Amino acid sequence: MSGTAALYMNEPNTNFMANYDAYYMQNHDQPVILDRQIMFGTMDTIMNHSDTLRSNNVRFFIGLDLQASQMAQLYDSDLIKNLYGSPEDIVMVNFDSKFLEDYTVRDMESLGIQLAATENSQQLISYLWNNSQLLKMMATQFSKKHDDTTMFLHRYVTLYKRCNSFGVDHIEKFQSFNDLMTLFNDTNPRGKVFIFSESMNNENMLALLISTMLKKDTTMKVQQCYQFITSLMDIPIDSIRTEKIFLCSGLTNYIESVKKFNAINSRKKFGTIVYNNNCATSAYAQANISKRSMRYTDTTTMMIDSNNNNNNNNDSNGKRARSD
Repeated sequence: MSGTAALYMNEPNTNFMANYDAYYMQNHDQPVILDRQIMFGTMDTIMNHSDTLRSNNVRFFIGLDLQASQMAQLYDSDLIKNLYGSPEDIVMVNFDSKFLEDYTVRDMESLGIQLAATENSQQLISYLWNNSQLLKMMATQFSKKHDDTTMFLHRYVTLYKRCNSFGVDHIEKFQSFNDLMTLFNDTNPRGKVFIFSESMNNENMLALLISTMLKKDTTMKVQQCYQFITSLMDIPIDSIRTEKIFLCSGLTNYIESVKKFNAINSRKKFGTIVYNNNCATSAYAQANISKRSMRYTDTTTMMIDSNNNNNNNNDSNGKRARSD
């Protein structure tokens, strides 16, 4: 039944429903663009819109509140393997509070022994090993490029040479998250970062996105950032528990730490500028200094010569007086 009869009988028009389903599948869970570096969405976004991620040159993936085993399954999928031709063309990390972060990359054998009894252990070890190695290479290059990494990173760079699955919480979670953004941007400025969780109303994801905005502009308010981000999302904001964002002590403490971080770096940069200005004197200034030195030397020499002549004359006069 179709047309007017369908309306009277409260039955959906078949063509309309088919078109709606096609539209919904095409536009549902589209990746949301936050800025030139960051896009965000859900696990379904990766599954349904990999072409969009590829066309936007997404090279870095950060999974939030997703277990390492879930990330391992995604990493091992044909979708990721074929995204750019090789899994090594991307880097995947995740934040999993249940994961033991104190495993180091060189301790993967010990980790493998403990994971041997679990399902798909080889898949999990492959995810952790490959991405941890790539992250370690990035952190190593960053250390070589920047003598003082504390001017760019909140935490020690060695922490990012360990494992790609982070079990941190509170302020350390926000610091590590934003440090990763710095590392990614430094490694590949043209590569975008895709941040995802199981749902768009994940308060942890929203709080971390807000932290990236506040890091760039500490004069902004959490409320302003929240309104901007939710305006980009196609979901009812009623489902978001805002108290988990506005009353998040980790976010509040991170904002304060960023202000101190910026103040310390400003003093460091100012000290470097003053030092360079004192050391790197211009050629014109050096020439003037040389001229002043020469004038001082010449004047001093003339005074010494004059004194010597006077002394000699006095001695001669004295001798003649005694001879007379």
